[in-house]
Amino acid sequence: MENSKYVVFEILGVKKDDRQNSFVFDKDAECIINNDKYISKIQVSSDISKAIFYLHDSLEISENNVLEIVNYLSLYLGNIMIALIKNSLKYSSVLLKPTIRILELHLLENEVRLNDYIRITDSLVCCSKFDNGNEILRQWIEDVKISDYTIKNDKYDILFLLLQGGNIVQKYMAMYAYLMCLVKEIYSSQRESQKQVVKYISDNCSRVGINLSLSLCTRLGAKPNEKEEQFTALRNKIAHPANINANVNMSENAINQLASIICCAIEDISS
Repeated sequence: MENSKYVVFEILGVKKDDRQNSFVFDKDAECIINNDKYISKIQVSSDISKAIFYLHDSLEISENNVLEIVNYLSLYLGNIMIALIKNSLKYSSVLLKPTIRILELHLLENEVRLNDYIRITDSLVCCSKFDNGNEILRQWIEDVKISDYTIKNDKYDILFLLLQGGNIVQKYMAMYAYLMCLVKEIYSSQRESQKQVVKYISDNCSRVGINLSLSLCTRLGAKPNEKEEQFTALRNKIAHPANINANVNMSENAINQLASIICCAIEDISS
């Protein structure tokens, strides 16, 4: 290790076995961090299973401030996981259920190994390899806003908790309901409305690179010329199927793209 002061985190829920889609970098990704009070560099392993935070050589560490530093790094990595989800269009076929765990602390004279989890609260299998890992990591880090993330940590925790769900259809419906709740708060409305969700997604999906696809609204009681975007259309197809015996085509792409829009909605809520 090039620096005697560093912390190692394990990233769970991104690296997959050979039975699930995955994405990797062609080599470990690194990013130099400028103007941070603690961090000098971040390294993420090529299989997205570990993150190492290197701290400034000049940083004075004692038993009085070590917990503050570790909490800060945990928030920082949690914020990176939000950026990973928000920018998931390149790897949207990968099931993302991120959880982080502190593995090692190299801050004081004695090395400490920890096992504390921090839960931020059958098709063809493929593995996508990216040769621009440093650029992708830099994009994640550019999205880090520690103060905003800290203030809205409870809302991000709900998103992480929803992503842990095992039933993909139930997960999608719960995430859509959560987005509807967030949109209600953004528009300061008295009640939740699919129309508001359609408006919000239509206005904001381009922020995360999602192409808008509008179709005639399938909601019960909708006007003949009323439109809905692809996420609401899928939600209504699940809730009000034309054929109750028909299978709903649901994939990780829909989950990840909806999650990225939820990240935008959390950002847009007033602190």
